[in-house]
Amino acid sequence: MLFDRILEDSLGFIRRKLWSDKAHSESIKKTFQPTQTISGEFGVIHLLEGRDTPRAVRTWMYTPKRQKLNAAQMVATSTPMDLHIYIDFLGPLPHNTTPSAMDERALQASQRQRGVSVPTHRLQILRASHFLNAEGFYSLELVHWQDVDCFPPVHSQLADKAADKIALLVADKLAFKSLEVAQPLKLSSETWSQIVDKALAEATAKVVARAGESQRY
Repeated sequence: MLFDRILEDSLGFIRRKLWSDKAHSESIKKTFQPTQTISGEFGVIHLLEGRDTPRAVRTWMYTPKRQKLNAAQMVATSTPMDLHIYIDFLGPLPHNTTPSAMDERALQASQRQRGVSVPTHRLQILRASHFLNAEGFYSLELVHWQDVDCFPPVHSQLADKAADKIALLVADKLAFKSLEVAQPLKLSSETWSQIVDKALAEATAKVVARAGESQRY
């Protein structure tokens, strides 16, 4: 199933990133370096690029502020966790022109014309250990996943690519939301679902409003 493949890609990315971060050899190039880092009262968010899946749209990681302990001390006390926020593209890839991809696009267009919501992106929120745990492994846990329809409203007359703009804003809003709460790692799936729904509504309204302003000038 598509969800299984996307989740497998996400977990594989986390493992590769964590192992890359622990590599001390100069011959091993670190990957997935943050392109933007923003600090809040309780933690720091990092915008990551380089997640090796063609469906990746946005990748954020939240790291709580911790005491300056080394990896050995961390393992001896507890297993500190980070929060990963991923949003990925659903449906046929943009450059896929196979008959099955064309049929899927036609079906989606037909469904939207009938007012049926068609998910465009998949959001995943995962907890991942910052260091090896006491058993010598990295701990990984899927906290929440949700398929969202980021397609712009029909009345907005925006191009299909506006869906990715909305998806980017949704992921950004979730990352900044994690800076506003004291313990985002403890939020339940139900709470994240409410946060996602609100972020999607706000992001859609913002993109539509921007488009309306640009058309007036």
